[in-house]
Amino acid sequence: MLNVIRMEINRLFRSKSLYIALAICAGILILFTMILGALMDFTESLAENPDMTVSAGDTATGLSVSEGDFSAGVTISASDASLAPSPNPVSFCSSTVSGLCILFVVIYTASFVHSFYKDGYSKNVIGSVKYRYYFQIAKTVCVAAISAVFLFGASIVAIIAAAITIKSFTLAHMGLYFVFLLGEFFLLNAVGLLSAFLTELTLGKVTAIVYILLASTNLVSGILSLLESKLSQLLHTEVELSNFLPSLYHSSFSISTTDTASNGGNLAHALVLSIIFIAIYNAAGAYLITKRDVK
Repeated sequence: MLNVIRMEINRLFRSKSLYIALAICAGILILFTMILGALMDFTESLAENPDMTVSAGDTATGLSVSEGDFSAGVTISASDASLAPSPNPVSFCSSTVSGLCILFVVIYTASFVHSFYKDGYSKNVIGSVKYRYYFQIAKTVCVAAISAVFLFGASIVAIIAAAITIKSFTLAHMGLYFVFLLGEFFLLNAVGLLSAFLTELTLGKVTAIVYILLASTNLVSGILSLLESKLSQLLHTEVELSNFLPSLYHSSFSISTTDTASNGGNLAHALVLSIIFIAIYNAAGAYLITKRDVK
């Protein structure tokens, strides 16, 4: 089993696509941080000079952008800017890192698992191993490695980019940020295992990618909320199905710097979801790979 795990880990880290995906993720984070940094510097300058206005054309409502017959105005309140707390890793980096990592982990995991079955690779290696379920354990380890690599890389890039581009950025609440990273790792691991299972079930990576893209929109959450409402009325108790789906719970997972009492419960919930999906993936995936005629 250790040899199978070592083989899959080597296949993961020898793949150029992993480092290309990391570079793309880092580039998006840097660009996004630079844009937000420019906007925050502008709001800070308004706070220091509350009488300052930026006008375009005949407007003087703050900031106006026009093109042909299209025009849009944005008004930024200096008083709101002066009351805003200094950005820190928890308040500034966590949401960006979370949103990007779930997309990259799901997409890359689907591609990695799909590459195992294409071009006859699986047929060559499965025949040389006594128990097929070793490969499920190996892929579980690989999904955890993928989640850790993207999460760690994105966090480092986000903090460095924010520290360079945002003057008011501080490293406050780093302890809570590590708690966030731990919970985020558990959830990414669960979502990655779901992506791997969908890929193995359909022998195609499109299913997992379409699923996470739909889960990122309000369509799935809206349908699920309607279903939860109907079930709650039927069972006369509150039903929250989204808490059992890591991709949907992921969007509501947060670590608070003010209400720290809820942080422990959120972290425990993420850990339980990760353990459940590890068990489901290994049990269901082992059955699939054992019964499937690998071609």
